[in-house]
Amino acid sequence: MKLRLGNTVVIGMAALSISVLWQAYNWLVPLYLDGYLRGLTGGNEFLIGVVMGLDNLFAVAMLPFVTALSDRHKRETGSRMKLIALGVTTAGAAFCCLPLVRYNLFLMLLTLAAVLTAMNLYRAPAAALMPDVTPPPLRGKANAVINIMGGAGTALGYVLLFGGGQAGVDSGFVVCAVAAVMFFCLAVLLFKTDETPPLPSALLPVPKEKKTAPAENKKGRFFVLAAVFFYFMAVNAVETFMSIYSVRVLGDSTAGLTLMAALAAGSFVFLYPSAALAQKFGEKNVVLCGACLMSVGGAACSLFPAPSASLPAFFVIGVGMAFMVANMYPLVLSFCGKDDFARYTGYYYAATMLAQTVTPALAGLLFSPWLLGSMRALMPYSSLFMILAAAALYFAPDDVQNSLSPRI
Repeated sequence: MKLRLGNTVVIGMAALSISVLWQAYNWLVPLYLDGYLRGLTGGNEFLIGVVMGLDNLFAVAMLPFVTALSDRHKRETGSRMKLIALGVTTAGAAFCCLPLVRYNLFLMLLTLAAVLTAMNLYRAPAAALMPDVTPPPLRGKANAVINIMGGAGTALGYVLLFGGGQAGVDSGFVVCAVAAVMFFCLAVLLFKTDETPPLPSALLPVPKEKKTAPAENKKGRFFVLAAVFFYFMAVNAVETFMSIYSVRVLGDSTAGLTLMAALAAGSFVFLYPSAALAQKFGEKNVVLCGACLMSVGGAACSLFPAPSASLPAFFVIGVGMAFMVANMYPLVLSFCGKDDFARYTGYYYAATMLAQTVTPALAGLLFSPWLLGSMRALMPYSSLFMILAAAALYFAPDDVQNSLSPRI
């Protein structure tokens, strides 16, 4: 049994488009908000966190509708592409408008809502493409390829941000470049994706997929989704406030971009090997190892915040992210039947978006003058939630690991 690598790479263009947009979004929007709110008395971090969290509330509200619509559209037409095309074009166009409205809070919030609504219209359908066309034993490898493409999008996002900053160009250039990348990815998806499921004769004998998750695995599913939740509590706090942390703590916005580039490099290099490790040792063990690496890296950055000292730690964090990102989604999918990919994708993204709704406001409140009054707490905050993620996986029943999709 072989992975259809070319088709998986094409499907990964969706992940690339999502990642390049998120990097630019998470770097620029907090700076836009900070610039607008600078005249207010204290509490900037909390208000920024509230705004960055509210946009994710849209995602939580939309997920049940979007996943059900995606599955129904797939059953009726055999394709998820119309939703993906509508989401990409709308998100790209709305994102281009952000620099034009950044000095008007109402228009900026309205534009952010449009970007997030469009993103969530196509993210779950795009994520469901991979299990649609990939047999269970190969989903770990396929997910690694998808995440490599996402990592390429992350790297490209940082290149555009760093290049734009070094060249001294306005952020309007960056957002337009991001939109151009998204439209290119959409064109590849529309014209090159093969949504035909694999023929049964092409598969090795595997256990029959269950229509619903068995009762004895529900406890394990809870712990895995809890780990996903804590992971995104940690990661999204860094993504939300790293641009401000870079300016206030490191004293240079490009220093923060360099650290995030080291993180992206560690993640990119180890994404595909992490899938092979999961086949040998199990997704649960590899994800647990990733959580531990991220905890240690975050602690090192807390103790040694200087960019030169933090650079290796951010690379280690990136390696841990690769171990987690490549295997958390297949771990969740191992509980679902062949007709429920989008629904279980919805569970996964519900956990991620709930965390990303809560953590910006919570972290912003901690960093505000009302409590800690310092952005230096960013890395300890992230490290704490990674420890909680590791604990959730550690206490998960052993049968979680044994219930995974069959391996070759």
